[in-house]
Amino acid sequence: MDAGTLSIGKIFGQDRRYLVPLFQRPYVWNEDDQWEPLWDDVRSVAERLVAGQETRPHFLGAIVLDQMRKPTGQVETRLVIDGQQRLTTIQIMLEAFADLAGELKQEKLHKALLKLTRNDDPMSEDPDEVFKVWPTNVDRDVFRWVMSEGSPLEVRERLAMRANQKRAGLPVPDAYFYFHDAISEWIAPGTDGTEVRAETLLKALKDYLRLVVIDLGKDDDAQLIFETLNARGTPLLPSDLVKNHLFHRADLDGANLESLYERWWRPFDADAAYWREQVGKGRTKRARIDIFLQDFLTLQARDEVRIAHLYDAFRGHLSKHSERTVAQHLEQLHHYAQIFQRFDAMPEGSPEAEFFERLRAVEMTTAHPFLLELFSKHGKHTEAVRRILTDVGSYFVRRMVCQLTTKNYNRLFIDSLRILEFPSDKVAEAFREHLAVPDGESVRWPKDSEFREAWLTTPLYKSLSRGRLQMLILALESRASTGKTERVRYEDGLTVEHLMPQNWEKHWPLPDGVDSEEAEELRSRMLHTIGNLTLLTDKLNPAASNAAWPKKREVILKHSILKLNLRLKDADEWDEESIRDRGAELFEHAKVIWPRPALVNSKS
Repeated sequence: MDAGTLSIGKIFGQDRRYLVPLFQRPYVWNEDDQWEPLWDDVRSVAERLVAGQETRPHFLGAIVLDQMRKPTGQVETRLVIDGQQRLTTIQIMLEAFADLAGELKQEKLHKALLKLTRNDDPMSEDPDEVFKVWPTNVDRDVFRWVMSEGSPLEVRERLAMRANQKRAGLPVPDAYFYFHDAISEWIAPGTDGTEVRAETLLKALKDYLRLVVIDLGKDDDAQLIFETLNARGTPLLPSDLVKNHLFHRADLDGANLESLYERWWRPFDADAAYWREQVGKGRTKRARIDIFLQDFLTLQARDEVRIAHLYDAFRGHLSKHSERTVAQHLEQLHHYAQIFQRFDAMPEGSPEAEFFERLRAVEMTTAHPFLLELFSKHGKHTEAVRRILTDVGSYFVRRMVCQLTTKNYNRLFIDSLRILEFPSDKVAEAFREHLAVPDGESVRWPKDSEFREAWLTTPLYKSLSRGRLQMLILALESRASTGKTERVRYEDGLTVEHLMPQNWEKHWPLPDGVDSEEAEELRSRMLHTIGNLTLLTDKLNPAASNAAWPKKREVILKHSILKLNLRLKDADEWDEESIRDRGAELFEHAKVIWPRPALVNSKS
């Protein structure tokens, strides 16, 4: 292993290709986290040089390269084991600068910059070897366009962007647009100092930006070094480590990496906007691909797998199934990934789409491993699948309304995997009986009597999140609507509203002739129950929200498109009895939406 500090001019000044293996992640750097801080560093160095101040080299971090034998007629090549994001970004920055120099007719500057972005080997037979950095497969086409078109205008035309569209929504061209704009603003074309500032910027980039370059020898284990550098405290996803590990094994086995990648892994990279999107809330946010990997490994291990241990768990999975080839492991991942992605793309209006929409709203993802296997084994048997989805939804909602614990859900659904071994014509009934048997606090499926009591008396506004409340009310709205009614969606900006307001004292007096203390206590209990809650697409202002019932009803009917709200037009007054009656009416719908079937009730 050789290690040394080299300037950008040294790294890119000779004919050499830096090849990013296909099994590494795609280019993912962005403006806020990487491009802007990098440009601030470059600009700071250049401004010190322009001002004639003492300037020290600026270190950009480290890269790890591995030797790669190439036959005669091909450019000398290094595999980029670590640091591909840095190298790619620097090349894009240099290309943006070169294109700007070309636009300004600064020919010497333009040629000097092209020497840092282009190889010039007359013996080369591959036209793409002209590029000093060659990214992973999924980025190659767009990288080639950005590096070849010659100007932002031509890049935009190549990507079929609209005239007023500033960004393409793709990291490689967007990095190019960002650096072209930033460099142009700094050198200020058309001013007296443009040429000097441009030449100084080249000097800053070429001589004052430096990287620690670690060049591995033939006896160094590139995979081990990659894992050591990236397994902890790194923006790399666990799934990136899994991908690298799988393709490293395939390489050692002499497999065709290009073929394996194209067939089984490319969809993860090609649809990066979906798979790498951060989902969840706060500290629990994770890339969707890692959430899938956690569900997949939980399913395979029949045991809970923590997201912090995904990479180790996957290596354990490989060891346990060492008889399988890498191709078989990749095929299995691909199979379950397709099912996982379908959870978010069920046909609109179908029972499956409705189930997963509600499941996302209540944030109950603990059933995902079970659901992956359900669709894998029984997906073609629609009736059986729908019966099981109905029972899962009922189980979740009834326990949620009854304020029962969720702590054993992981174990429950892991244990339920064995039920999926039943034939498709018997699996739904077997699962229903499986849910019905337990009777303890942590696992029981509430019967109608318990569900009704909680539905009518629990202050759900205080005990449930707004997302879960919204799901309950929208499910009731869906049942009240017809096929001709415009469908209200979760993303329509709905707000939960009290019919009898929380601040009721001014316009909602207590009934005459009753004990005021008892009446106020009853009102406090009823105020936050489901019978007094609704949804509006426009949030009422405080004056309308707290107004007397005739005025408030008028405003609700004016703003609402919900069938449940239109039924309020016949309610001439609104009091505790009205709340109780509406809650009871809504419960009749709720027990149909989330049933505990008669077969189960008879066995309980």
